[in-house]
Amino acid sequence: MTEKSEQINTSTLKEDNLKQLNKDSKSAAKDDDQLSQTTQSSAAPQKSQVDKEFQDFMVEMKKLTREDNKFTQEYQLDRLLNQSFVNPYDILEVGAEASEEEIKKKFRMLSILVHPDKCRHEKASDAFHLLEQAYKTLLDHEKRRIYQRVMREAKERVEYERKKENMRRKEIGKDSLPDETFNIEVQDMCKKLFEEIEERKQHFERLDAAYKRKKRVEVETTKAKEEILKEDMKAWDDNRDKRVDAWRSFTEKKVKIEKKKKTHFGIKAPQTKMEERPDHAPKIDSAKPMGVNEDYKKSWR
Repeated sequence: MTEKSEQINTSTLKEDNLKQLNKDSKSAAKDDDQLSQTTQSSAAPQKSQVDKEFQDFMVEMKKLTREDNKFTQEYQLDRLLNQSFVNPYDILEVGAEASEEEIKKKFRMLSILVHPDKCRHEKASDAFHLLEQAYKTLLDHEKRRIYQRVMREAKERVEYERKKENMRRKEIGKDSLPDETFNIEVQDMCKKLFEEIEERKQHFERLDAAYKRKKRVEVETTKAKEEILKEDMKAWDDNRDKRVDAWRSFTEKKVKIEKKKKTHFGIKAPQTKMEERPDHAPKIDSAKPMGVNEDYKKSWR
């Protein structure tokens, strides 16, 4: 009886142990599932973060690569010879706030790449001349101040236009303009302003050239008139003796003709003589008709 009860207790204990083991195994499996889910959920943002960091790294590397490419001889020759510039800051690739030392340093760096003595390109001298002109312009304090003022105005215009556009976008529920485009817009505005200045400069140069051409024509016309007048006066002076001789000859000939004046038939013309009254002739009263003698009336009484 006792052995039988012990066997029953033993079997019962085994069953309880098996149930407990199954329960523990299920609990462990559940814990494993939860741990796996937790690991996966935490790994997802970690992977996203890694991807973002990798993308940022690649962007930075590309940026550095582009910056490195800018300091190659081929890039600078292509840039200087094939692009049009109206701004010396763009030629030297420096900002508007660059100091004189920074300008000198950048000029030395670029001139080493394109100097005709160190570059075999057939147009290397043209590229170097462009750099040199921009360098000399920016070393002139007055000219540099003018360029800085224009670039500052371009920046202020872009800021004003972007502010208006962002307000408009906010009203209609759109995102603001990206900050990355700000510098590009400033460069475009600078180019526009410098082109306008260049157009006005060319216009004034054309006006000045036309004015100078007109003044030159007037001076040449006045000079030609003076030359003609001078030649006429010289000719007049040169013919003075001839005119005097001709006049003297004419007057002498006239006197001779008057002395030998004759009629058509060769008979000398009679001399005219004024009529003269004798002294005993009656005098004419000025109050009476001329030629009428009324002395006979005196003997009527």
